Amino acid sequence: MVERQEYSQNELFTQELSSGKYQPRIPNNPFFTRMRAYEKVLLSIMGLVLLSIISFSLGVEKGKRVALLSSKDAVKTSYTIQVAAFKNRDLALRQAQLLSKRGLTPLVFAKGNYIILCVGKFSNQESAQPLLNQLQKAYAGCRIRRL
Repeated sequence: MVERQEYSQNELFTQELSSGKYQPRIPNNPFFTRMRAYEKVLLSIMGLVLLSIISFSLGVEKGKRVALLSSKDAVKTSYTIQVAAFKNRDLALRQAQLLSKRGLTPLVFAKGNYIILCVGKFSNQESAQPLLNQLQKAYAGCRIRRL
């Protein structure tokens, strides 16, 4: 036989005296006031890590779009004439000045341990061929290459 309790259990619901219906109990403490200090610190660290991962992935996607746009520009001017490769940057810059005095547009950029000296920007190899023939008289190892 089941005994009847003389008191009501009010943990989850409170009993309204007039209607006899149960209503959900509203907690006195909000979520963050019941948390311990180290739990708040861990939760904020996890939030910062999640935020940094999201911002990094958005930056990668933006970088892909920028690289795609710059590759479209590179297709328009994708060939140049490599004049020489130097180990010394000063020598490469001096040669670039000499070429610019001759009315050419030199390009100097680093590739590995070498400084590459190039001349001009061309859309195809055929348009670079006349300047290549002219430069081979002064620079024996000239060649047409992609940018």
